[in-house]
Amino acid sequence: MKYSLMSHMIDQEIKLKKPTFIHRLILRDMGYTGEDPTLEEAFAFLNAHGFPAKNGSLSFRDLVRFARENGFDGLDMMAHHFDEDPAEARAVLEEYGVTLSAVNVLVPFSDAGSDGEFAGMLQNAKDTIDRGAAAGCVSFMVMPANYAPAQGMTREETYQNIVRGLRACVAYGKEKGVTITTETLESVATPLCSTGEMLRLFADVPGLKYSHDTGNCLMALENPLATYERFKDRVASLHFKDYIYTEEKTRMMDALGRYADLAVPGEGVVDFAGHLKALKRDNYQGFITVEGRGRADNQLDAAIAALRYFRELEKAV
Repeated sequence: MKYSLMSHMIDQEIKLKKPTFIHRLILRDMGYTGEDPTLEEAFAFLNAHGFPAKNGSLSFRDLVRFARENGFDGLDMMAHHFDEDPAEARAVLEEYGVTLSAVNVLVPFSDAGSDGEFAGMLQNAKDTIDRGAAAGCVSFMVMPANYAPAQGMTREETYQNIVRGLRACVAYGKEKGVTITTETLESVATPLCSTGEMLRLFADVPGLKYSHDTGNCLMALENPLATYERFKDRVASLHFKDYIYTEEKTRMMDALGRYADLAVPGEGVVDFAGHLKALKRDNYQGFITVEGRGRADNQLDAAIAALRYFRELEKAV
């Protein structure tokens, strides 16, 4: 199998120029009211409110070198981590023989309250696709919703915004010769969590492919392996991460009100052996993105440990 490193897995180690999507979510939850904070302003607010944050040291070249030296075949980049000049990024990737397997486009079409707002979101998505394609990426996962609907917006309005946005992205992807995918979201508050919701979405957005996440559908009380089997003909990529249920309050809550958190691969509830058997049976040729946590003192060692776990498990099944 081919494995990619998800940039979000080592986000604390990556050198940033601006706050990430996750930083913005935490800022909002903590009551930050600014419109467009600089990285320094965001980190100052987070640290002042008890959430430690610091900038990392890994440049894009450092990240690619780390992936190559530690056995990863590719990089799966969050859009906010990919701010390099595309031509320079492509040269670095080719130098080290690492594939930019995917770029994840975070664009909350779900919350678009006007045609103008929607147009701005779509342009941001197109710009990200353009930059990634110029760097050699041929697969883009569009994440079209926040974890909860915008205030005053119904679930159906949210869904129709998502459909509109993904249709436009799929059409643009066809023009550019790239694949557009989406995944189930780890929030039952969105109309993108359950199998039924995804079936409706794929019917409404022809050409849209599926990035199978081994954890997210647990929030809808659904079996990850069964979800893979249901959508395997649409699968263009996989995200391997594990979850565990916890008494602590987290950002993730399933349909029964249980809190969930990322787990060390193999120590949670996901059947990775079953997934790998199914992938071998289906002669899967795409990438598996390594996400979540590993048992280590820092994120870099955790990523290495997680990859080692999956490669050893693959040999055993």
